[in-house]
Amino acid sequence: MSIVLGLTSTLSIKLMQDDLHIVKDLVLPVDDPKYLENLVEERCWGPSVLFVDNTDYMERNISIVTDQIKHYNIMPAYGLNVYSMLKHDTLVITVDALKQIEDKLLLALNRSDNERFTSRFVIDTV
Repeated sequence: MSIVLGLTSTLSIKLMQDDLHIVKDLVLPVDDPKYLENLVEERCWGPSVLFVDNTDYMERNISIVTDQIKHYNIMPAYGLNVYSMLKHDTLVITVDALKQIEDKLLLALNRSDNERFTSRFVIDTV
């Protein structure tokens, strides 16, 4: 449960700080690193950017470009974690990845056995 609360808190903070950006997809027209650097600069996306998509197989151009630039990283939605979000100044998430993350977080927050994970452990003293 603490993982879920950590993810929701970090996503909320990124949104409040205007460091969370939602895009349609991660398709780039070229595989030139300068193109992505200019795009990031034009949109004021901080020096380090984490791109999140809902698939393991990222688009070819974004994979090539992020491999060449050390402070740009890509990650599938299921691998998203608090450390990675805090490590990067800006978080760019696709719409599909956001829906996947939202579904997983809502499921974890609203599950029927949630009190089992949030209540403190008490030893029965009979």
